[in-house]
Amino acid sequence: MNPNVTALCFEDDHIIDMEGLPATEWVFFSIVITLMLGICLGSGLIIATCIRIWKLLSLSNYLILQLALADFALGCGLLYSALATVVRKLNLDHNLCALRQAMFMFPGAASLIGILVITCNRYSAIVRDPLTYQATPSPRYYVMYTLIIWIPSAFLGLLLPMMLHNHCPTGCTFSLIMTKSFLKYGFLPLVTLLAFVMAALYSHIFVTAKKQLQKITDYAGQTQGAVGDQCEHVSMKGHIKILKAALLIFVTFYLSWLPFLVVMGIQLYLDNLEQMSALTMTRLVTLSLIPINSVANPLIYAYRLPELQSELSVMCFKLRTLLGRENN
Repeated sequence: MNPNVTALCFEDDHIIDMEGLPATEWVFFSIVITLMLGICLGSGLIIATCIRIWKLLSLSNYLILQLALADFALGCGLLYSALATVVRKLNLDHNLCALRQAMFMFPGAASLIGILVITCNRYSAIVRDPLTYQATPSPRYYVMYTLIIWIPSAFLGLLLPMMLHNHCPTGCTFSLIMTKSFLKYGFLPLVTLLAFVMAALYSHIFVTAKKQLQKITDYAGQTQGAVGDQCEHVSMKGHIKILKAALLIFVTFYLSWLPFLVVMGIQLYLDNLEQMSALTMTRLVTLSLIPINSVANPLIYAYRLPELQSELSVMCFKLRTLLGRENN
């Protein structure tokens, strides 16, 4: 194989014989396929559950549905990464490498923007206008939130990677195929800024929610537990429960990304450490932690949101019954 005819600027020792792959490559392939199946199965169950209760779907659960769709898209994208592990021709063209990273960045951007939208939704429900907030608004709001999540995600996760990537990289990994300027001045600062913004918003929302709940409790004591006060107390409790679920989703998302972002930041901003092999290997390992978050997300949704939990229980029971009948 002549490396000069490929679109990547690999040296001779980077060209691997297609006839045989090391055992580690097959182990990696098996891990990626397992993650893909886990993500698609879990997020698929959440999507199916939301479809079952579509007419009763609140705005909060609709936004959870968008996160599940993003996880499902990530799971499907992992199939391409798995194929690229064993079909080396997929790694020998810079456009195909950029597409591989776009399949990773697009659902990641959708998840990040979806979490930001959920954060703003909780701010609106608890801080901005708790008295006029509608848990199930008109359909145009659902359309608006869908566009807000997916159009910027397509721009950031699909269009930019295809435009701003190295046309002569030395490898097909994320930090090699994407331009250093994009990572250094675009990707990393944006993800970091959004983390601090959402952390500040959640702190403010929790403080406000605690104060409002205390006011409602005190007022209910003065009015001897009027029906209206009891309803307001239950409503605020519901908002706080959804808020805790949203916070848990936000924390687990950034915890899965944090090791990768830290290592990549060290290599980007400290030029003398950029080529350190130990850091490069660490970055590759930390990158593998990110899909694990998508495996865990359905468990978080089911655990923190009772309406999804009950519907999932019904679906799983019906699925077990159907499989039992087929086995008999």
